[in-house]
Amino acid sequence: MSSDDKSSVKSSNLDDLIDNLISDEELERYIAEQNDGLTHEEREKIKRENRINAINQWCAENPGRDPTRAKDKTIKQLALDEEAEVLLEEFRRDNPEKAAENRRRAENSCRYRKNIQTYNEQLPRDYLHQDSYETRLKKAEALNGCSFKTRTFKSKRFTDQYAAELESPNRGSTLEGHWVENDGKQLAISWFGGWSNLFTALGFFFETLAFMVFLFHVYALIANGFEYFWIMASIYVTLFGLGYFTLKHRAILAHRDNFYFNRHTGLVKTPHTLFRKPFYLPYEDIVCYGANQRNVGSARGGSRVFVSLMVPLKYPKHYRFTKPTFYVGGSNREWDSLAYATAMTFMDTSIPLGTHLYQSIEHYFKIDKDITEKHGFPEELKPYLDPVDCQVNREAVW
Repeated sequence: MSSDDKSSVKSSNLDDLIDNLISDEELERYIAEQNDGLTHEEREKIKRENRINAINQWCAENPGRDPTRAKDKTIKQLALDEEAEVLLEEFRRDNPEKAAENRRRAENSCRYRKNIQTYNEQLPRDYLHQDSYETRLKKAEALNGCSFKTRTFKSKRFTDQYAAELESPNRGSTLEGHWVENDGKQLAISWFGGWSNLFTALGFFFETLAFMVFLFHVYALIANGFEYFWIMASIYVTLFGLGYFTLKHRAILAHRDNFYFNRHTGLVKTPHTLFRKPFYLPYEDIVCYGANQRNVGSARGGSRVFVSLMVPLKYPKHYRFTKPTFYVGGSNREWDSLAYATAMTFMDTSIPLGTHLYQSIEHYFKIDKDITEKHGFPEELKPYLDPVDCQVNREAVW
């Protein structure tokens, strides 16, 4: 084969890569491999060896000093990169199953990107809310069965209003412990109170009462023998069973304690309170405030926790005695503000969903349930996920 033929083959290979391009990084890898003949893994190994040698040389010249705090920005960055690499290796060693799952997801993502026609296909978005604020307000009034009252919120304790959008659409609260879950159609934020908390308290009350009756029964056995054995035993066994059942099944009512931000209607559904049914309102009419002191919401005998306040600026006229407000969060100010900003960004139909929400969407797709787990997964979102891998296989999810 002549040199011209070889160059034409290389050019053809490069054209094929560009036609099925995964990313700029992969193109750079390809060009580098053509230049030095090394694979990506070999090149990364050499790069790390050079990095370690540079750090060791600096440490020899500066004994007793931490390279991650070096004034030399190059050495500092090299040390931070190596520290991150070590942490990643420790994570992979200590969590082999999760590391394997991450590797599987990365391989799937590469495969989806190579199928460029499907990956970049524009699917219909007519299910997203397009109505004006006034139209959605009328829809909410129809759902509530009455018109709205408007309020102005003032509080000495809750004074810090949270921002209504994320700094980056792909950075926000996720499924893991940040109080936010979503199925692509609706996003839920948990109310710090309500039915599930009530049932939790009842469960612990029954369990404690059962234990106290059991101790009294032991004392009665010592004092009076087996005279009332079955009566006492039936009491604490019943109480224990009630407590266990209540604690085990309290999650059944968890869906009643959530705010539901519906991306397809542009409305928010408030939680069920103990004495009032939920109501609907446009998402623009709900704001969230943080407290101006670090710890609030203490309970007798318990530790104090940080909570935020979700405030509907409009509420139905049949709310006659009190204006509804809801405690949310229970962790810290940063997570609470992230949860609210995530919800408000979720409702913005001019941008696709952030990638930080994919894990939650994939979870509900896998179990074929919506966010309430009472209905099936939203049909509009199914084309965005691979039916076998249960993973998002598109460039963006709308």
